[in-house]
Amino acid sequence: MTGIIAAIGTPSLMGMLQGDEVKQGLDQIQLALQDAQKQAIRNSKKCTIMIEKKTGDDHFSIDIENPTLPANQGCLGAVERELPNTVDVVMTSTMNTGVTFSFKGNMAGTGKTIVVKPTKGKGQKRCLVITQGLGMMRTGIYDSNASDNPPSASNCKKLTES
Repeated sequence: MTGIIAAIGTPSLMGMLQGDEVKQGLDQIQLALQDAQKQAIRNSKKCTIMIEKKTGDDHFSIDIENPTLPANQGCLGAVERELPNTVDVVMTSTMNTGVTFSFKGNMAGTGKTIVVKPTKGKGQKRCLVITQGLGMMRTGIYDSNASDNPPSASNCKKLTES
């Protein structure tokens, strides 16, 4: 009896844990971007944030573009933020240059879409869309039937509260 219950419950539990890690990864990205935007306004300077998987690493990290440049000091502090190694990140091709906020908190360049998904399995994908200009951000669930290569803002569906 216990074996049957375990066999039924284990996949549900694993899916729930994967979903929590995806949400945690997206939350870390959103908080880092919001922090950089606030620091750009507060310090009246440009801040650029990179979300990247460095050569040899098995995980993505959030970092300031070039910590050796005085222009980026204070954007995220001196700490590199690592995302859980159980999530993968897919971004629009314009993310190669990072996300840059001006001293007014506006985002330079075109709008950007970021999708966070489980590295393994077919768990739920979450997304973050940053609008061009004002740099407003919204999060949602990425349409599971849509391609995320490259991700599209139109496939990022608003979360509904229940």
